[in-house]
Amino acid sequence: MDLGIKGRVAIVSGGSRGIGREAAREFLEAGVKVMISSRHGDEAAATAQELAEKTGGEVRAMQADSRVAADTEKLVAETVAAFGTVDILVNCAGTMYSGRFEEMTEDGLKNQLETKLFGWMRAIRAVAPIMREKKWGRIVSLIGGAGKEPDPYMFGSAITNSGLLNMTKSLSTEFGPDNVLVNAICPGWVATDLWRRNEEGLKKDLGVDSTEEARRLAAKKNALGRFGRPEELANAIVFLCSERASYITGVSLNTDGGRLKGLW
Repeated sequence: MDLGIKGRVAIVSGGSRGIGREAAREFLEAGVKVMISSRHGDEAAATAQELAEKTGGEVRAMQADSRVAADTEKLVAETVAAFGTVDILVNCAGTMYSGRFEEMTEDGLKNQLETKLFGWMRAIRAVAPIMREKKWGRIVSLIGGAGKEPDPYMFGSAITNSGLLNMTKSLSTEFGPDNVLVNAICPGWVATDLWRRNEEGLKKDLGVDSTEEARRLAAKKNALGRFGRPEELANAIVFLCSERASYITGVSLNTDGGRLKGLW
């Protein structure tokens, strides 16, 4: 299927690994020029080289921390300098702040909010004028499902993600007249490094000793009975950024194997 975005320019934050990396790869295969960013500059550069060799596409990389306003400004400026514009923004950089209320700290929550809520807002603020002026843009943010269905274990992330869902819906209305579409992908458990970094806490919360048992119990919470694969989330991201999704905005798409049981 022709996605209609060949020649477009995308920024993928958190693009050096996991879901962000797979989204960058699929964009490149669709003929999109891509700038990936990561807090780990060497890792981003290595990923960009690997993706360029695999896809033959145009891809650059730079170090950028979403918590640092100057980094976001530089990321957008360097993308425009390299490719001439920005058409697509994928907010994938972030962290999962797991744990129950008694384990949450103010500093931990502040870091979560600064990384995702304020960090992604800065990125949107930087690219929106470019997109709105030319009457074409796509903004997709990766927002955890706990923002819709509170989970005591995901208390800190749920606070952040609820705010991001509200931001997505509000901006879709504000930017809609300029054909800038704003959507969200809401994943469940996905087999990425982020899962591995949180597996000890989940084992404790579920009362099990092994990673395998924690994974099995977590997977049982969704209809498909398994973890998602990064490329499955990337498929949804790239679709929402394509011309095939030209009448979709303000949507928070559950890509969680049927984990969330709500009606929206």
